[in-house]
Amino acid sequence: MIYNNLISCQEIKNADTILTYISTDIEVDTIKFIEYLLESKKTVAVPKCEGKNMRFIKITGFDSLVKGAFGILEPTGSDEITDFKETVCITPALSFDNDGYRLGYGGGFYDRFFEKFDGISVGICYDSFIGSVPKEEYDRSVDILVTESGIRYMRK
Repeated sequence: MIYNNLISCQEIKNADTILTYISTDIEVDTIKFIEYLLESKKTVAVPKCEGKNMRFIKITGFDSLVKGAFGILEPTGSDEITDFKETVCITPALSFDNDGYRLGYGGGFYDRFFEKFDGISVGICYDSFIGSVPKEEYDRSVDILVTESGIRYMRK
């Protein structure tokens, strides 16, 4: 149901480029979504962690991915996305609150990335993972939150 809501989201349909993560066993599955994006001829980029920073590298399939930082699949290429106009970033989290603030995994990678990102951020999670999360002054809510029950706009 999350997949169906993602592909029906107008902001994703309109975006030229989608930044997304490669899901692990504890996250909402993004593999089918990435396959859909590639088949739809969207530009797709996934994160590559280097030190304390995260860059998004273009992919054309899953064959150019290897286990990287934290055992997560990362791209082997170097074609980095740096222009975020017409770009949507699919954002992982352990949990979101009702205002779209996220509880991440503690590395701060997305927090640092969002300091320079001016596209549209879309959080995805299961309804049962929405609850209270701690907030810091530098935290930023996602623009859109997608769950199995629908698409929620946090801010315009």
